[in-house]
Amino acid sequence: MKILYYSKPCFGDCDFPLLKAMMEQGHDVKVIYNLTPYSLRTTIFNISKQIPKSGIFKAADYPELKAFGDYMPMDNVYISNDPTGRFCLKSLSLEFKTFLFIRKQKFDVINYVEDPSPLFSFLLWFFRKKLVVTIHDGRPHTGDDNTKSQFVRRRLKSYVKRFLLLNKKENKLFEEGYGINPAYIYNSHLGYYEMLHMYGNKTVKKQNYILFFGRISPYKGIEYLLKAMTIVHKAHPETRVIIAGKGEYYFNVEPYTQLDYIEFRNRFIELDELTDLIRGAQFTVCPYAEATQSGVVYSSLALNTPVVATRVGGLPEMIDDGKTGILVPPCDAQSLAQAIMDLLDDSTKLSDLTNNIKRSAENGNGSWTVIAKEYLDVYKKSDEYE
Repeated sequence: MKILYYSKPCFGDCDFPLLKAMMEQGHDVKVIYNLTPYSLRTTIFNISKQIPKSGIFKAADYPELKAFGDYMPMDNVYISNDPTGRFCLKSLSLEFKTFLFIRKQKFDVINYVEDPSPLFSFLLWFFRKKLVVTIHDGRPHTGDDNTKSQFVRRRLKSYVKRFLLLNKKENKLFEEGYGINPAYIYNSHLGYYEMLHMYGNKTVKKQNYILFFGRISPYKGIEYLLKAMTIVHKAHPETRVIIAGKGEYYFNVEPYTQLDYIEFRNRFIELDELTDLIRGAQFTVCPYAEATQSGVVYSSLALNTPVVATRVGGLPEMIDDGKTGILVPPCDAQSLAQAIMDLLDDSTKLSDLTNNIKRSAENGNGSWTVIAKEYLDVYKKSDEYE
């Protein structure tokens, strides 16, 4: 099968294992990433300087992307390079060039990831019989812009007959929020972010801290973790928490900055540093007030580090409660603190969680071989719409 996979750099850490698995199953896969000045440093993309010319480039034209050739073939990976990052004649011209590039290739399936620009949502109509649209977030998170998504998704629903959501919890929200025919909604899921094994020091030992990492945003529930840590500290004064990630805090963190058992790293975290932090943590914490799915969960599990997370969105589908992590109610600092203390008190339980994660990565929920087959089943449904 000849497949085009069109995505955004922020999804690179979960795209690459999927694409590799598809290639290993014998499919001809070409990939396009839309690169703007705002997406140079995100997940596995860490580009120091963007090519100043608009156009379609080989991934190898960016030296930082050449390193991924050791992980999977990069000859068929392209960059739709938009150095403006805004609506203007150059960006419009690039979208038409990308459209012509796709049309020339005569793909069997075109998998577009998340919301296209308003213009590209009209251009995609020409590929409607071959189109699959992957939706990471069935609805935008609190604090994120909803205006463009509303317009584009209502446009897409007029002709897209295969939406691929990455957890079943989102189906109803997506269906009701945008008026999508439920017969056109399919499901797969994320796998363990195995690319992270390429980074950091693989010999890092566990240390006496727990870890929150990721973009700082109102839906992340960091305030509940900080409150929980003031409770945990009374029973485990030797345990620290590290909050690693860039963003503007949406509540007053000043009282917590004075506490020696809470460390803030409010900056972009390079992957070598991040993987060392995950490997060294007793476990990671996702105290989210709401969620769809979370790359944080599968980044942690990829490095055999258990997760304590809230029971929101698709997280219960990602974490096998009591086997690969622990689930707690959202917005409940006391319950979160108790789960943290229970794991700190029980080294055998932590060890069991780690062993269960290793087994799941091979042939369970974290396996990209299984996930690639789920995608291919959806792709094959194109015959129904010819």
